[in-house]
Amino acid sequence: MALTITPQISGQQADSTLSYCFINEPLKVHVTDSDSAVTQIFVDVTQINNFEATGLSSKVKYIVRDIVSLGGIAIDLMKVVKQLHDFDVYHFSDDSELANAGKDSVLSKYIYRFDFYTNISTTPTTILKLPILGGRTFQNFVPAVNYTTPIRELGAGDFDDAHLLNYTNPVFSLRQISSVTNSDYSLITQYDVAQGSESCEGRIVWKSKLGGWMYWGMNLKTSKINGSHSGNIDNGMFESTVFSGGGSAYIPVNYTSVKSSNSITLKCLSLTAEELIAVAEISGSPAVYYQSGPSEKLELMKLTSATAPIKTHINGGDFSVSLSGLFEYESRVK
Repeated sequence: MALTITPQISGQQADSTLSYCFINEPLKVHVTDSDSAVTQIFVDVTQINNFEATGLSSKVKYIVRDIVSLGGIAIDLMKVVKQLHDFDVYHFSDDSELANAGKDSVLSKYIYRFDFYTNISTTPTTILKLPILGGRTFQNFVPAVNYTTPIRELGAGDFDDAHLLNYTNPVFSLRQISSVTNSDYSLITQYDVAQGSESCEGRIVWKSKLGGWMYWGMNLKTSKINGSHSGNIDNGMFESTVFSGGGSAYIPVNYTSVKSSNSITLKCLSLTAEELIAVAEISGSPAVYYQSGPSEKLELMKLTSATAPIKTHINGGDFSVSLSGLFEYESRVK
């Protein structure tokens, strides 16, 4: 008997034809077999390099599920993918690295192949998926995912007020799977023309929740150095400047240290309501970078706050973020 595999959400694709999906969206399938003798369903999971789809990776995992007679199982394939996927991919210091290595932060470098079979029949039923490293909100959820599905909140022509004069802005787009002839499903990289008619006080670049990368130039900047001290001294720690006695009191070393880090506050004025809705998604981004100038390095920062309120009487407003440096300098007295 053959297995029957049905996506629990109508409209999602789960078959042997390769298709896109979002890794942060459920892809739960219901698997049944009409053979009453079937008691176990097995799933082999194979990672295939999407640059060389004909060569199988050695990373093969399997899942076993026991079922009742004439029953079935339900399994979320994206939960399995998350256990196998490497999310540690934010290693960028300039635009060229983002344009190249950044592809692995948008689209999985592996195609995931699921082979379902049972304890009675070893003939597999296959599902092939290529995950996009993002997800959509419930309101924006559409079951089908293809190469035209947006992977960032704003399109290429929606940055006219971004104040990004002289900046290089890499943009990724999905390939049409059905038209790929060389087994290379990697992202297409292009560059947005520098937008805005004025320079800015730095650019922020962040990983879109939809999978791609967003960026925006900021009008105003405030920066400061934050310091903190550790260690305490009580009166039992006072000693003399002369070991044999008779000297002045002093404080011995090795009881205090200083740590410092930088933080910045950025603001961009007069965004439209559509732009504010888009940039507000930075609050859910797993990675935020700051670049102080077009030729400067990208610095990974910690987002401490972001506000993008829409003022209804002007149908827009201002966008501001506060960033804290992840690099911490320590000076210790010894």
